[in-house]
Amino acid sequence: MSVNCCLNSKNFAITVINDEQTHNPCFHCICDGKDSGTQLTATAAINNTYSQIFSNKTKYSGLAVMGFDNEVIVHELVADISFIPIFIRLDQILIVVSKIGVSSREGCYGAGPGYLSTLITKYADKRSLFVQSIEDECSLDIYNEGIKLYHNKDTTPNKIWETISILKKYDGATLFGITDYNIQQILTELNKLEKSKNLITCTSDNWKNIDILNLIFEQNIKKRKIANTFSSWSKLFTNWYDQTNTIIQFPTILYQIYPKNYQFQEKELGAWRAMFCAFGCTNITPFMKKRHLIEFWTKAPDPSSDRENLAKLFESGMLLVIENKSFSQPDNESETFWKSLQKALETNKRGIDGNVRILSIIAENFTYKKLKEKFKIGSDIINSARKHARFNGPGSKCSCTKFLPGG
Repeated sequence: MSVNCCLNSKNFAITVINDEQTHNPCFHCICDGKDSGTQLTATAAINNTYSQIFSNKTKYSGLAVMGFDNEVIVHELVADISFIPIFIRLDQILIVVSKIGVSSREGCYGAGPGYLSTLITKYADKRSLFVQSIEDECSLDIYNEGIKLYHNKDTTPNKIWETISILKKYDGATLFGITDYNIQQILTELNKLEKSKNLITCTSDNWKNIDILNLIFEQNIKKRKIANTFSSWSKLFTNWYDQTNTIIQFPTILYQIYPKNYQFQEKELGAWRAMFCAFGCTNITPFMKKRHLIEFWTKAPDPSSDRENLAKLFESGMLLVIENKSFSQPDNESETFWKSLQKALETNKRGIDGNVRILSIIAENFTYKKLKEKFKIGSDIINSARKHARFNGPGSKCSCTKFLPGG
């Protein structure tokens, strides 16, 4: 980027240059034929040129002159930036991840070509810049004042750092910044995005092409290992293709290929939703899906008209749907059950042994998390209750024999 500014009635042109070796920005300033040369900071570049022209020691802040203290300018500069450098503090070391790239390469923890990070620490008793990158291989270059002191390539960050006799308490992936929590989150999202780019999709115009249908079925149903699918599954879409009505009810439509009283698992429904999306369908349900047992989907390439019409029907009360009672009403019997047990624990007069015996009635049937949540108790008493249930039976008296001294 280049910036023109006026200082003392003179026009100064400042250019930001990328150092191909260190990947750090450098600055260059020209005015009236006077040239600063390449400088490490904007301040140095501007003041070098200014002193050549005016022969005085006036100093300017380079970043302020370039407008980097102006929020409007900064906002414009970052508007199209997809990745902002992330700073990672590792004890006394600051790692800067300035570029990101993804892959499924073993030993790179999701990072791939385009990944770049830097850190500064001592090497050969000199404060040096470490440039770490991933392209076809993983690379490490070490610079001191622009001079390359070290270069190495290998298949993984860990293997590269194993050859250097410093910072041995960390592995290479950590020093690259790859295993940092925030970096891992970004890599996970980018990997999902990359995979989604490779997904096969179509529109309702392609539903008569059985080859495309089979590829999408393989991608969304078979790969997810969804059981109980039927060879006649394609008729869901061929029948819908022949209908003039663009809207269907989900999961009602699935009963064309499943038994009438089949109970769907959420994993199955999720796979079929992904399948419908890949076939170019759109969910246009005009209400909270969890509150009702059905959803509405359209095959229309532009779903806006169907969505608008359905919303109007629902708002007018003309669209009647079955409400999911398990969502809209609390399970009173369940609440009564938990409250009864809580009261039994509170009124128990036999101390910890009594509580263990009461809890043993249900301890084997619920998770530690659930029991802790309901009764605000620790893991030890739950563990004791489970042991009591195994050795004596749920809720039974302790059958162990107590041996007294001298008995």
